[in-house]
Amino acid sequence: MKFPFAGLLAAGFVFFNLIANAADTAPVPPFTPMPVGAVKPQGWMRAQLAADLHEGILGAYDRISDNVSSDLFAAQSRQPGTKVLGNRGLQEKAWWAGEHEGYWMSALVRAAILTDDKPTLERVSAWVEKILAASEKTGYIGIYDEQTRFPAKGFDGELWTQSRAFEALLAWYEFSGDKRVLKAVEQSVHKTVDHYRSSTYFGREKIDGGGTHGVGYMDTIEWLYRLTHDHYYADAATWLYSDYSGYETMFTDLHLKKMTDVNMLWQDHTPHVAEALAMPGICYFLTGDAKYKTAAENVPVKLARHTNPGGSFIAGKVEAIAGVLGGGGEAGEYCAMTEGIGSLNKIFAYEGGVFSADWSERCALNAAQGARFHPANKAVIYLSRDNRASADDPKQLAGRELFSASHTAAACCTLTAMRLLPNYIEGMWFQSSQRPELWARLYGPSTLDTTVGGVKISVEQVTEFPFSDRVVLKVNPEKPVVVDFVLRVPPNCGEPEVKAAGATVKRDGRYLRVSKTWQAGDEIAVNFKFQVARQTQLDGKQACYQWGPFVFARAFPAKEEVLKNITSVSGKVSGFSEYLVRPESTEGDDWRIDPSAQFEKVSLPSKQSDPWASPTVGLKGKFLDANGKSVEATLVPLGSTLLRRTTFPLTAAKADQKKQTIMDTAQDPMRKY
Repeated sequence: MKFPFAGLLAAGFVFFNLIANAADTAPVPPFTPMPVGAVKPQGWMRAQLAADLHEGILGAYDRISDNVSSDLFAAQSRQPGTKVLGNRGLQEKAWWAGEHEGYWMSALVRAAILTDDKPTLERVSAWVEKILAASEKTGYIGIYDEQTRFPAKGFDGELWTQSRAFEALLAWYEFSGDKRVLKAVEQSVHKTVDHYRSSTYFGREKIDGGGTHGVGYMDTIEWLYRLTHDHYYADAATWLYSDYSGYETMFTDLHLKKMTDVNMLWQDHTPHVAEALAMPGICYFLTGDAKYKTAAENVPVKLARHTNPGGSFIAGKVEAIAGVLGGGGEAGEYCAMTEGIGSLNKIFAYEGGVFSADWSERCALNAAQGARFHPANKAVIYLSRDNRASADDPKQLAGRELFSASHTAAACCTLTAMRLLPNYIEGMWFQSSQRPELWARLYGPSTLDTTVGGVKISVEQVTEFPFSDRVVLKVNPEKPVVVDFVLRVPPNCGEPEVKAAGATVKRDGRYLRVSKTWQAGDEIAVNFKFQVARQTQLDGKQACYQWGPFVFARAFPAKEEVLKNITSVSGKVSGFSEYLVRPESTEGDDWRIDPSAQFEKVSLPSKQSDPWASPTVGLKGKFLDANGKSVEATLVPLGSTLLRRTTFPLTAAKADQKKQTIMDTAQDPMRKY
């Protein structure tokens, strides 16, 4: 089967091969992400993070699950290949809790930094100090004891669990400037890489998903490379990808040979693919080898075919892609959404182009928001669908389609949900490594503090985006400075209108370049003029309506009922629950597209300060009901709904129904050994 997605490449998927001529000079990626904390959220983004931290599961997960609060990286006492009593009182592999602790601390440290929350910063600082104390004695940051660490076979998650903790530690380093943290991470990475590079990591006997999650170690290696420009990490990166690509074990969709075949469908565990989307592009940048270039060029093509209309990365069969194309009735796993946005930030740093931002924006502002409670995130749905008439069957995929503070399948999705918005915020601004340029890659109310050409500059992004198509950048350098602002034009825009006194404005494809000598008080005002668009899904049978980055849905009024109050294994009462969410009405679930209908954007009366809980924009137009009669409706952003219909049939054919896959915990492949 052929897939004509060449247009994605023409839309700006540009490679920068900046390999240095001198052997002792490390090449610098073309775009530099801002250090953690340089971009601070404002408006709805800050309010959402703060609510999640103080009222939602983010700040309280140690009451929900003991997995996150056992200080495994400080204790260094677990043994690989063993099972323990874990989340929800169920048996699980010993490495799971290391993953969970890393996830939680990464979410906590970045939420605390982004919201200036001092009590949480102190909490994270105490965790960091425990790890530094243990590392000083052993030179190792991981969860295993001295006798069993760096195992050569079986299930272990050694690289994966380390990388999740390093995400938190390196974020803390960028915020605090504490060089002890960087030294400890580097020391541990050298110890781990040197051990496995002499033999293999991915070629082990009886490797499991925890082993193949080791592709996520690229996050650590790449980050250390950007911080140090040390060739050691460039070599480690290419070793990691080569070692992974050298064995037919589990979850091999990103193997180099498979990635060079553009028509080969992805099949395996969705988060595994999302975690490592940047591997080919990073290795191409570091080596200039054309084999990596082809693989990297195929990433957006493959991603497009396996993406649902709301932006989630497809899970076609339980948690696997299974060769399924994106569609409104298909599931998307939250872990893949979060990891995908993080990977696409890295892709932009090394490759440029608009596709990485377009996908991140659509996913973060639609599917991800529509898979959580609002305003405070007290429950997440593990596998979320754009079309969801109910979420009330505990046996549907072993509870993965329930809203929960911690699922029986695993705690991973509730924990990764906490990291998604920080990933988005960290991908908003990049600085060119070659010229005085600041690239506005993603939008939202925020402030940026950085330095260009030795001059400190602050940029406030004043906007209600994505609920508005207007963005104002208030520019305040400490003294006049020459810098180009390069602004991505989101999809579904008209011809943008730009006002910037005394500046030169040029349109270059999907970018606007605004140039002048900037002084304190200067502004750039952009009206993107979002347009209403009808987008047909990949099978050609259904379509949805969009306005700017938003995908819209017919919301079904929902009623929440507590199925179970969640208590940790140690007996802590969490105050959080698992829910049954049932519709009070499903009117509109059997509607279809009226080909002659014209939808228009309308303003909605907001009942709350949170625009997600009570959206301020909608689309008004007409559908055809089951009898072919015209019916008028107002759609709302997908991200503002718990239950909804997002894609509608283009003909009178029967609409897709939720797939019934009954599975109890005992049958769950996640808990089989």
